Amino acid sequence: MPILRVPTLLKYYLNGQTEVSVRGQTVAETLSDLTQQYPAIQTHLFDSSGKIRRHINLFLNAENIRDLNGLETPVSENDVIKVLPSVTGG
Repeated sequence: MPILRVPTLLKYYLNGQTEVSVRGQTVAETLSDLTQQYPAIQTHLFDSSGKIRRHINLFLNAENIRDLNGLETPVSENDVIKVLPSVTGG
């Protein structure tokens, strides 16, 4: 089963976990499973139109999904999906 990892900042929405198992054949399906398991995280990942928030970066193993097939990127049993919010400041 694929693993989804979030930074410490978001673990509150996953019952204190930074790593959870998710089901799905694509990144989109794994995110859907994640939000079904942990509904509180949905507004932190998706905007009001259901799209991934602009400041959220998703990596499949070491590759940004933007460089692959986006949310339709296939996911296999041993893959790791990482959620990384952009950091800004000055």
